[in-house]
Amino acid sequence: MPAQPARRLLLGGLGAGAVLAAAGCSTDDKPGTSDTPKPSGSPFTPRVAVRADGTVALLPNLGDPAALVSSLFATANVAVLADPTGAQSATAVATAKALSVPVLAPGPQLAGQLAALEVRTLISYAATAPSVPSTVEVIAGASTPPALRGYTPAPAEDGSAYLLATAAPVPDAVTATNLAIAGVRTIVLTAPDPRAVDEAYTTLNGRPDAPVIGVGADLGPADRFAQRVRTARFAEQLPGGGLLPFPDRMMVALYGHPESAALGMLGEQPAKAAVARVTKLAKEYAALTTTRVVPAFELIATVASASAGSDNDYSRETAMDILEPWVDEAIAGGCYVVLDLQPGRTDFLTQARRYEKLFRKPQVGIALDPEWRLGPKEKHLVQIGHVAIDEVNEVAQWLAGVVREYDLPPKVFTLHQFQLQMIRGRERLRTDLDELQFMVHVDGSGGQGAKRATWGVMREGLPKEVFLGWKNFKDEDFPMLTVAQTMAQVKPTPNFVSYQ
Repeated sequence: MPAQPARRLLLGGLGAGAVLAAAGCSTDDKPGTSDTPKPSGSPFTPRVAVRADGTVALLPNLGDPAALVSSLFATANVAVLADPTGAQSATAVATAKALSVPVLAPGPQLAGQLAALEVRTLISYAATAPSVPSTVEVIAGASTPPALRGYTPAPAEDGSAYLLATAAPVPDAVTATNLAIAGVRTIVLTAPDPRAVDEAYTTLNGRPDAPVIGVGADLGPADRFAQRVRTARFAEQLPGGGLLPFPDRMMVALYGHPESAALGMLGEQPAKAAVARVTKLAKEYAALTTTRVVPAFELIATVASASAGSDNDYSRETAMDILEPWVDEAIAGGCYVVLDLQPGRTDFLTQARRYEKLFRKPQVGIALDPEWRLGPKEKHLVQIGHVAIDEVNEVAQWLAGVVREYDLPPKVFTLHQFQLQMIRGRERLRTDLDELQFMVHVDGSGGQGAKRATWGVMREGLPKEVFLGWKNFKDEDFPMLTVAQTMAQVKPTPNFVSYQ
């Protein structure tokens, strides 16, 4: 509502109605006719509106009433002014509650707040007269709230706005009043990431317009907090519930290609039967842990090839019409899907872009297989391939962009590795990308002693933000671990176990 300097609302102290006064004309003037100017004291309907623009703010604490009010309210053309520690603060709070209007605090920010909220009447309980624009009528607060003509006080409904805090907030009376009037629902987070807290994402999901206030330095930085709130609002939950793949979830997967049983257990049966098989296997693991266990497919999308092919990259790219039915069948059956890339002489990003349509699905992550990443003159099975970390980070940044653009939950980003040289510069992995959860999948085969030694070496120097995967080979391990042996002997317990 634009400010109108010629109009004032005088609330007449404690009177039952508003007293209208006109600057430069008598109270005998008859307003409302075409011949007579409308008096400057014409009444208006006071209104308070909570923001409905999805505002997200991060505050270090609740000690800044100006920041809180600005984050919560879009309009309040009547407000109360009070020093939170002043002698009349209790009376001011009672007035604000009775009228369902926000409480403002004196200070250099007041004039800006009055303009932003379009305040026309300020009921002041401050010790000194405030300096306000001429468009604002200031009346002295009293022990009984004034009556506002045509106005029925109505606080916002609970859940009109949300406060997320990592510790239960203890607001002062002024702050508590503003929270109540705005209909703020408080959610105490058990972790500094709202995506990891069931109550946060289930409450915020589908509420894109309600303002969200974060309180606590451990929730920051502000842009990351805002993006996490957006994910909680819009993202679809993962198989088994929740938005974060790890650490409160373990995945058990069949590995392979839809067209070949020789490449792993996944291809030994049709898609629907593969879902049933891996679901049964996941239940065996679930019986041995309190961690949520989710079945998964690790689906080879591009296959290392002995021949160069028409594009001379020594990699056969599986057609989308072959992969997509398997992905959809897995998702329908409650499975997560990881697309595995074996790029040969091309680069990982080029291949990943081919399958962007699949990566737009919330339940689909990625695996890079450096064993099959060749140099310009190399061939498969002559040497073990490798990838530079800059190429890995390039894929990660691209995939993080897909997650943001399509409001997806964080994706599993897998790196297969059983030799240190396979990922060169691994210490520079971009683990700061909040849209991804990184995992090193230790997929060496052979005797259990050698596999366990490789497991230890691959963990050395691994960033703490990186999770771990283990692979059981049906034909190449001697012997292959049982489910019970995998859980008992592989320590720390892997977040992802696959079968080939």
